[in-house]
Amino acid sequence: MNIENYENDKKTNKDHVATPRWVVENIYDLIDIKSFNNIWFPFNNYDSHFKLKADELKLKYKATHIFDDLGNDFFKTEPPKNCDLLISNPPFSQQNEIIKKTFELIEQKKIKSFCLLLPLATLETPTRAEIYEKYVDKLSILIFKKRIKFLNTNGSFNKGCCWVCYNIHNLDKKLYWI
Repeated sequence: MNIENYENDKKTNKDHVATPRWVVENIYDLIDIKSFNNIWFPFNNYDSHFKLKADELKLKYKATHIFDDLGNDFFKTEPPKNCDLLISNPPFSQQNEIIKKTFELIEQKKIKSFCLLLPLATLETPTRAEIYEKYVDKLSILIFKKRIKFLNTNGSFNKGCCWVCYNIHNLDKKLYWI
């Protein structure tokens, strides 16, 4: 793993932020993470709470990141075989491309479901609305009642966020406030 470059990126890249532990634990409980057999964390490196909590729960997962030994870029990396859940907090600055690619992976049957932690503004714009409307039958939006305090080496910032979830069996409503 290219830890030095990864640590340097944490200091300068505004997209490189840590998802708080309580956010990870909350979504794991809401979706019954243990019911998934083959999980993919496409934006998570060694210090991610997604991975650390998954290790504690002894979940089967694959974590990839642009800074891992293989330079696993989400847009070029194939999900693990039989991936039944993609879950992560992707870089907010690439949200349009990530949302599009994630739904392409659904269409190609390379993943069965996903949970993406995104800013509330992700629900805006005609382009994203058209994507969401196309998949509304299996889509759930979980909106946080309070802002999330994300951490990075430059301090922290608070952001209104939501989980955009697709095909999660435990989520039977379209809209939740958590």
